Amino acid sequence: MNPDRFYYEINRLFSFYHSVTANPIGWDIHMHSSYEMLYFVSGDATYHVEGQSYQMEPGDLIFTNTRELHKIIFHSEIPYERKFIQFKPDFILGLQVDGFNPLTVFENRKPGHHNQIKAEDVQAYGIDQYIESMHNFSKAATPMANAMIKTTLIQMLVAINRIFSDKNLEENYSPPNSKVNSVLDYINNNLDQKITLDQLENEFYLNKFHLCHIFKQSTGFSILEYITHKRIMKAKELLASEKPASEVAAQVGYSDYSTFYRAFKNIVGLSPSRYKRRTRERNQKS
Repeated sequence: MNPDRFYYEINRLFSFYHSVTANPIGWDIHMHSSYEMLYFVSGDATYHVEGQSYQMEPGDLIFTNTRELHKIIFHSEIPYERKFIQFKPDFILGLQVDGFNPLTVFENRKPGHHNQIKAEDVQAYGIDQYIESMHNFSKAATPMANAMIKTTLIQMLVAINRIFSDKNLEENYSPPNSKVNSVLDYINNNLDQKITLDQLENEFYLNKFHLCHIFKQSTGFSILEYITHKRIMKAKELLASEKPASEVAAQVGYSDYSTFYRAFKNIVGLSPSRYKRRTRERNQKS
């Protein structure tokens, strides 16, 4: 076993991961099919989520939902240590209470808003202790420990919701770059249409080269890679229905199916038809 890496999984619904990377390099833009919480132990990095940039400090927590594109950029070779939790909503099914949804902080936020909880709040609300407990239970790897992981995760989600409630975070939000946020909104509202740099230039009265520069600077993504990944994200949702792949391609802005096919396979690693078939098989088993 690699002493710098630990991984534990429960029924493909929950996973706990602890790793140390000695000489970190940046990860490509990506997203997950699960909710994710990343506890930053050490390193020198900026986390980019949907147009927002978060400078990371030891003890900070970053969380993302299944619709938020994100990537991490490292600024030096300081070892990158992290613990992260990924889970699907079904993992805590049956543990929820009427009138309170512990997933509110994942589901009721505008993408890219309030993804970071600073170290002082992580400690003040005991979130670091919940993470440590889940790490220890994961090492035990027993049915009883798995039950404790579930109940500890619920407590952690309640604590995060308390932070949002106590600090009125949504009410106090101020976008870091209103122009870039407007472009993000435009892209997300027009994924079924052709979107070009010339169109964006005309729409926002901003030189397209300057727009590309400030978009990359603010989000960590190029405009093209952001549009492509958001189109494919939407395509994955549509392919889970009975829509044929050719129809899905048109609904996410591709007039040429071969272009859609290449983009989808490059990002997902599967052809659209194979992804659709695999999704159907998984749904039939669940």
